[in-house]
Amino acid sequence: MRQIALDAVRLWRGEPDSLRQVSASANHVFSFLASGQPLFLRLTSCRDRTLEQIEAELNFINYLHRGRVGVCLPVLSANGQGVETIQQGDVPLFACVFEEVEGECFTFGSNEANRQHFRLRGQTLGRIHALARDYAPVAGRRRFGWEEDDLFRNIGRYLPQSEEIVWAEYFRLMDWLCAYPQNRDRFGLIHGDFGPTNFRYRNGALTVFDFDDSCYHWYAYDLAVTIYPHGWRKEAKGLMEALFEGYTQEVGSVDHTRNELVQFCRLRQLYMFLNYAKRWGFKNISEQQRIWFAQKRDNIARGYLLAT
Repeated sequence: MRQIALDAVRLWRGEPDSLRQVSASANHVFSFLASGQPLFLRLTSCRDRTLEQIEAELNFINYLHRGRVGVCLPVLSANGQGVETIQQGDVPLFACVFEEVEGECFTFGSNEANRQHFRLRGQTLGRIHALARDYAPVAGRRRFGWEEDDLFRNIGRYLPQSEEIVWAEYFRLMDWLCAYPQNRDRFGLIHGDFGPTNFRYRNGALTVFDFDDSCYHWYAYDLAVTIYPHGWRKEAKGLMEALFEGYTQEVGSVDHTRNELVQFCRLRQLYMFLNYAKRWGFKNISEQQRIWFAQKRDNIARGYLLAT
């Protein structure tokens, strides 16, 4: 993969000796320098995303930037392309490059500082969703719908029938979503993974990056993703209230979203279980992985709990 990354970096006139691998999961991400500027290369397999879907992602990011959302902008290659295709044997890999994001990672502090931060998260998501209501994708360049995600489309490949608790939750949530309204105010293009690993704080604002999970979904899911890990905290209710204070400043009243947030947190809980079921499988896994599955299985059985 390093040789492919080096080939890609040259397309952005990068300095080969500066190449460093940052992560390797669904995508392979590398940092490098080009004319002294820090940049990030992302390599995505055609098995995970189509060229058109990646181009749609970059188009949406640029659209949000024009709407005054702080985003990590894509950088054109020396050929003037946002996405370059590089062959790995018979499998095309799609390369794109992004600017470095400046700012701080979020860490919990005082109660007031935490509420202020979650208020800012809400404002940022509200701005993204307000803009998404009027977003029209370029012809032939469209992101996928949530139900087209491989984890849902091919769930049987990753989830054994013996996982009865998880299957029951899957069918319950799918039935619920089939009846859930899908109008302009509730449904559109979202970020899809709006957690602290995907934004940075600077000068009173958030800069958002990694739109690889961006898809057509209910806006409430973005809010659920960002509050979901904190439901156990004694201050969870206050964090949620702060989140909605910021959010409603941008999009107006969303009582329907507030009332259904726990259900979307359950959907996130299910999604994370399926994600690791695909990544790890259930055979030849470590004791730590077995414990993780057992804990999440128990959480799913109990339902998502939001401290009040």
